Amino acid sequence: MLSPVDRRRYSHAKENGEIVSFTVQYETLVGDEWRAVVRYDSAHGVAHKDVLDTKGREEKHLLGAGSLKEAIAIADADIQQNWERYKARFLKQGRRR
Repeated sequence: MLSPVDRRRYSHAKENGEIVSFTVQYETLVGDEWRAVVRYDSAHGVAHKDVLDTKGREEKHLLGAGSLKEAIAIADADIQQNWERYKARFLKQGRRR
């Protein structure tokens, strides 16, 4: 938990000791529903970050990490350092619509 209403979820899969897929996601509680705000994952065969808006639309950013292990470290550090900024942007977008 990042706060009582903010959390980071993490999952990964390994084959032969190597990470083959992952998801690191920051979520915030809006009303009684957990909403994804930022998601790092390896879907579609490439490590990337999705910044979501209140409608669920995604703004994709490729990571360019050398490995999925490195991508997870980038994701973890970014969410840890910037979740409050991501939350403010997410909530501000929701008020504009």
